[in-house]
Amino acid sequence: MDHGLRVPELDETALSGALDAFLCAAAAPDDPYLAAKRAQPATARELVRAYAKIRGALQLRQRVLDWGCRHAALSALARAEFGTDIELHGSDVCPADDYAAFHAACGLAYRRLTHPWQLPYPDAHFDTVLAGGTLEHVPNDGASLTELWRVLKPGGALLITHLPNAGSWTEFLSRRLFPAQAHQRRYALAAFCRRLLHHGFEAVAGGHHQLMPSSLPATWRRAWLAGAVERVQRLNALENVWPLRRFSATLWLIARRREGF
Repeated sequence: MDHGLRVPELDETALSGALDAFLCAAAAPDDPYLAAKRAQPATARELVRAYAKIRGALQLRQRVLDWGCRHAALSALARAEFGTDIELHGSDVCPADDYAAFHAACGLAYRRLTHPWQLPYPDAHFDTVLAGGTLEHVPNDGASLTELWRVLKPGGALLITHLPNAGSWTEFLSRRLFPAQAHQRRYALAAFCRRLLHHGFEAVAGGHHQLMPSSLPATWRRAWLAGAVERVQRLNALENVWPLRRFSATLWLIARRREGF
């Protein structure tokens, strides 16, 4: 697929440092999700690489919704790059207090969701929606896509990262070794782009991401395994090389809201 939008150069080292500082800015000692994010240095670098693929659609003075934001790591990266020249909103099913310190740290206005797919925002309210690792978890992904179309302005961007790839080798292992942690809903890139059309979105850029894992299950967190994870990260350079790309863990896409085709 032609990537269409050219992502400008960015300082991944600086952004990884900013993300590390953000993740350590607030204490959440009983949160296993955040504990996993903090346990492996490669995890922050992986998130920065994912953000780098979609950041070309972000611009100054945009109003952005971080949909399914949880602790709002993608918003933190956007804030680190754009400063106060971007308006950040976030929504999720988590109680507001769970990640309030993180939301405050990146200047995000948070609203808790109370409906399986309806969003508490007016029509055509946002320039951009960030959807990082969210669509595969919602009760009805089709209804959610239709709702995202509603809250986006015409021509607005839907930026998707960490969408589970149907052919992922790590998903294959997870379903057999850690079924409770595996994704039940997985997507193929070409088929998903066609599906987006039925919900009013045109995919204008996309690809595969993360050939090698960047984190470990809690029961596997050993120093030698953690070191191995760090060493194999260089193989992610092959994540979009055919035929290896078919086995990458996730997909990323930039799609635009269209009024007609």
